[in-house]
Amino acid sequence: MAEASSERRAPEMLRSVLWDCVLDRVHQELAGARRPARAAGASAQTALADAVARAHSHLLVALDPRTNDHAGTVSELVRDTATLLDRALAVSSARGDSDLGGELDDALAGRLSAHEHGVLAGELTYCVRVDEADAAAARLREVVAALAGQTALSHGDLLSLRIAAVELAALLVRAAGNAAAGGGAAVAPESRSAALDLALRAIEHELASRACAAGPPVEERGDVAAHHLAAALRVQAPERTLRAIASAGSAGTPERALHAAREAWLVLATHEHVAVVAIDGHLDVPTWERFGSVASAIVEGAANVVCGARLASRPDAFRHRSAWRHQTVALTYALEAYVAGLRGDAPSFERAQLIVLTRLIRAVAAIALLDLRRTAGLPTNGRAKPANQDQMRRSGA
Repeated sequence: MAEASSERRAPEMLRSVLWDCVLDRVHQELAGARRPARAAGASAQTALADAVARAHSHLLVALDPRTNDHAGTVSELVRDTATLLDRALAVSSARGDSDLGGELDDALAGRLSAHEHGVLAGELTYCVRVDEADAAAARLREVVAALAGQTALSHGDLLSLRIAAVELAALLVRAAGNAAAGGGAAVAPESRSAALDLALRAIEHELASRACAAGPPVEERGDVAAHHLAAALRVQAPERTLRAIASAGSAGTPERALHAAREAWLVLATHEHVAVVAIDGHLDVPTWERFGSVASAIVEGAANVVCGARLASRPDAFRHRSAWRHQTVALTYALEAYVAGLRGDAPSFERAQLIVLTRLIRAVAAIALLDLRRTAGLPTNGRAKPANQDQMRRSGA
């Protein structure tokens, strides 16, 4: 569905194929779990506290990489999700609020949809982390503890309960979806293909060449990092082109549109590349050091974004317009952090470089997805699809 249409009305509700069936199973469990008669007061709160403890415990076990009973994990997490939501609904009956069940269902769908929007914009992956599980369980426990002894719930109480319960429930569903995909509950990445590696190496080589050719600031004493961060913020998104790419979907996009979008991303990424390297001069240890080099950080980071979001097999699903908006917002924070560093707040240099490196990685991921999309559209005449010739020349193949 085109991004343009979603901007003229309420946010588009998305259901990922990764957890679509899981969510249906949760609803089936809930249909059988909900009963007209419910425990009230302290007993309902105790039942909810027990459900939180059980769900948290099972989620931590599922996230352990040594867990290999994927089918059993999915069933267990589905039951835990349904029980958690049912117990939260039972607690809400202390106020006689019979509509919270629908609110919880809608809120869970909305939370999962928001995550999928982030995935399709390259901002998130399907990874579920242990610290996320711990934090969500802790917040729900705090809410339940605050309700102790109350015989009626205020609107604020219900809102806090709904938010906390849905936060943990969404993690359970996402973990179950990962496990259902055949991997562990923590991650569900696609295999990293040779085509993706070729595309990423070619893009990194092209960016490095462009960065070397980028001229210094007009003023000899001008700050290189500040100059390129400001220049990156001035790069205009090719709205008409990105809209055409979004509306075309898998039906096929004109080559000129893909090329124009690619060039825009390259211009933005070049400014980011120069800025990342320039900020090194302010740091004892650069933020890319654990990768060994800026080049490795770009290739490995972008591969994680593309594979972790399962976008390599569906490059046309990537939301370029949303991704560009995220770039603009983040680069604004990066420039502010860099200026703060120049004014004496030394730790801000590290924060600025980390933000810009993150944006550079995501810009490269966007370019790679365009390249995969272009390659997928090449005629094959019954033969295997060839690698993009421009990519091969840029990578020295």
